[in-house]
Amino acid sequence: MDLTRRDFIKLIGGGATGAVIFSACGVPDEELYFQSPNKLPEDQVTGIDNWYATLGSNGEGLAVRIMEGRAKKVEGNSDYPINTGAHSSSNEAELQILYHPERLESPLVRDGNRGSGKWIEIGWNDAYQRINDQLNTLGHGKSRFVTKPLGGRSDSIISAFSDELGSKLLTYSSFDDSNLINALNIITGSDNIPKFDIGHSDMVLNFGMDFLNSSYSQAMFGREYGKFRASPRGSLYHIESRLSLTATNADEWIFCELGTEGMIASAIAHVLISEKLVNSAFAKKINANDLSDFAPEKISKITGISSDKIVDLAHKLAKSKHPLIIGGDIASANTNGSSNMTAIYALNLLLDNINKEGGLILNPDSPLTDLHSSKTISSYQEILSLIGDIDSGTTNSLFINQVDLNYSMSANLNLKSSLSKLGLIVSMNSFVDDTSKYADIILPLNTQFESWGNDVPIIGPGYEVIGFQQPILKSRFYNKGRQSGTKNAEEIIMELSEIMNFKNKYSGKTMKDVLMDDAKKIMSFNRGSIRANDLKTFWNGLLSRGGWWDVKSTVSKSLKTKLKQWPKIHNPEFSSANSNYHLIPFKTTVSDGSLAKTPWLQGLTDPLTTIAWETWVEINEQEANKLNIKEGDVLEIDNGNGRKIKAAAYPTPATPPNVLSVPVGGGQSTGRYTSGFGANIYSIMNTSFDPNTGAHAWASNKVNIKKTSNSIKIPKFEGRFEETKRDPHNHVIKIKSSDSDH
Repeated sequence: MDLTRRDFIKLIGGGATGAVIFSACGVPDEELYFQSPNKLPEDQVTGIDNWYATLGSNGEGLAVRIMEGRAKKVEGNSDYPINTGAHSSSNEAELQILYHPERLESPLVRDGNRGSGKWIEIGWNDAYQRINDQLNTLGHGKSRFVTKPLGGRSDSIISAFSDELGSKLLTYSSFDDSNLINALNIITGSDNIPKFDIGHSDMVLNFGMDFLNSSYSQAMFGREYGKFRASPRGSLYHIESRLSLTATNADEWIFCELGTEGMIASAIAHVLISEKLVNSAFAKKINANDLSDFAPEKISKITGISSDKIVDLAHKLAKSKHPLIIGGDIASANTNGSSNMTAIYALNLLLDNINKEGGLILNPDSPLTDLHSSKTISSYQEILSLIGDIDSGTTNSLFINQVDLNYSMSANLNLKSSLSKLGLIVSMNSFVDDTSKYADIILPLNTQFESWGNDVPIIGPGYEVIGFQQPILKSRFYNKGRQSGTKNAEEIIMELSEIMNFKNKYSGKTMKDVLMDDAKKIMSFNRGSIRANDLKTFWNGLLSRGGWWDVKSTVSKSLKTKLKQWPKIHNPEFSSANSNYHLIPFKTTVSDGSLAKTPWLQGLTDPLTTIAWETWVEINEQEANKLNIKEGDVLEIDNGNGRKIKAAAYPTPATPPNVLSVPVGGGQSTGRYTSGFGANIYSIMNTSFDPNTGAHAWASNKVNIKKTSNSIKIPKFEGRFEETKRDPHNHVIKIKSSDSDH
């Protein structure tokens, strides 16, 4: 029998020992095979490239091109259900993180005062022993662990370690979306975030969610939006206090006063019920009198939206065949964010579009019951409590995994002072950041492309998916020896657990061992995208496909909402009554600032302003004229509590008169590509939170501004050249100065 290309790829993927069945999602089979580096050298033939499937840091499926031991190119995995071949700019930047010149190469121990930046390289065993000895001295019961949001087996391993330390694991995100997750749980009765089926909707009413600039998966939402705009074209109505990227792509951007989104949703519900435009089971529980306080004419002035517009939106929703109402980001980031989110998503109950095409499609639980997505985030209130525990001495040691608390929390908290009171700080990171520089020991991590892992998507496609992540090349510093180099965060924890005599089920294992155990359980289902007769073959199938999924495993059970009546709407509270402007932080290409270390993303211009490598202040053009503020003028932004930053003005007619918008990511104090660039807006943000959920009210800031005597030229592509003048007949008119030679 001739050896076909398909059979050859199966062989080099390790699949020659057993039969494996691949089930595709409408993609030709020949597009689905990637090499697995399992038991293979990094290159089969010098000069010939190899492609390996893995996962990106945001959960997107990737295919990475390797040539001669170097990662060269990142593409989307065409078969992975979340992004189906597309990928985000942050995944391209993984290459720069992998080969970054400032990556840590060995464990470090502090040599000097905290924050001095003086370190000594030590071996892994030495680092583990120092940690163990210090914890034995300080006591395990007073130690806490703070990590970035974790999914898949990473969460299980680090949670087990934190439990052994005697404390609850804290997961931190500077843009807290607890209100969104809490509201969806109330509405759908499920712990899983549903799929927003934008692609099959004919009308989307969006309250503040900048889904085209999403923290979850820009590629996923981009695909959905592309389907939505295809024939027949859907209509997008966007309600927000700022002109975001998603707002600019809407059919209509509707300005609203900050924090009034729940009132607007309630007013729309009032119209739908009072005019008997809906007949769902939930609508029958609501009396129009219950919503009389939200009659459009009563809340129009408060919200900034005319009563006619509210009535018009309600009528459009009632006429729509597949309406979808979503919300998030700014709408959830006030002191009343939880009530806003609940009211917004309750409109889907009124319109009876949950688990229906074009609506909110419920996602099933993971087939591995102890494997979860990274949606769980500790509330901001819990993080504030941690700082209080440190100050009081209740906590005396701290583990930090890839979160920069000192940079991304308000300077009013004086976190630096709190950290100085700890007996031990252990940071797990690939770089020295604004928090790691105060650590006693830094444990260097592998990057995404050097690590093993698995993941359950935060927002699934409506059926079961488990992604698998493999190292697509050797660790960059593997040649430094066994006691140096970098490691997976999970393997660090498992090795440390063994030294500390912790008895959890992961102690002493490798990450690959743990993932193989998961693969064995999945193989036993004998269903889904991969089926095989033996574990070795199944394992190679998982790695070459980038994961496992079962398109037939959906949620068919009836909806069990926890909402019995229309939610009570609370009024927003803001940080300073004496300040004139709302301050709205927003993400750009560097996300929450964690990607600012990559010059590719620093230089990737903001899609609306075309600005790069700078922190700017979006201010209303007419407001700027009143204050004699011009583009590039340096403004001082004062939060009223003694904290100030300076940033360059960017007047624009798209910004409301009472709003200032400033991107996050600038003003970091470490790193060649981060220090000295821009200002840190986190430092002047308030510490308010939603009393119902403890979520950070990061959009509830109010500030004042003052023009300084300085001005800079803002780095941007927009407006760099003046248009060449033309006469009425479209001929170019060449203009020379009066003193030029003729």
